[in-house]
Amino acid sequence: MNRDKQLKDISVVLAEKQHWQWISAGLLALLLLLMLVLMGKSHDTKTIFIPPNAGSAEKPFWVADAGASPEYFQMTADYVTQLALTGDAKSAPYSIDRLMGVVHPSIRGVLKAELDAAALKMKAENVTQAFYPVEYHLGDNRPVVVIKGTLKTWVGDKLTSNRDAMYRMTFSVEAGRIYMTEFVETSPHDPFNTTPTTPPTGATP
Repeated sequence: MNRDKQLKDISVVLAEKQHWQWISAGLLALLLLLMLVLMGKSHDTKTIFIPPNAGSAEKPFWVADAGASPEYFQMTADYVTQLALTGDAKSAPYSIDRLMGVVHPSIRGVLKAELDAAALKMKAENVTQAFYPVEYHLGDNRPVVVIKGTLKTWVGDKLTSNRDAMYRMTFSVEAGRIYMTEFVETSPHDPFNTTPTTPPTGATP
């Protein structure tokens, strides 16, 4: 009897073991399927920002690992033009240093050299300049912003230049970070450089 009971108990244990083996196999298959689904999904996180001043003209914008909304590129372009085109010899070092933070490494050296040369000229000639944006135009399928405005230049306290100017800024997104890859004065006839005849250069201060 004892032997029969032991054999019966062993068969029950083996049956339960097999049962749990099937459950474990099913759970493992489900886990593998879940991992494949998660690997196929985008891990891009989009964060939406709302300006603190609800009555301002600024619109909400979003930033994600793979890009940003057009409004964000417009704000960045406005930031760039103010740093690069507004100021005097005293503020130039600070503005250039801040500007380099958004410039792509591939053009950083060239652009800094051009801005440093412009700052030396401003100091030698006692020049102050300011850019007043009036229009923004965004690229259709690429992160490009064209800003039109008025560029004023003073030598001492005398206004020596007051002209319309248009600048084009191109951006790229790398590993969730946005860089400026181009900053040039452009023509109103072809502001987005849709028919380039020569390779783009660094920047025009």
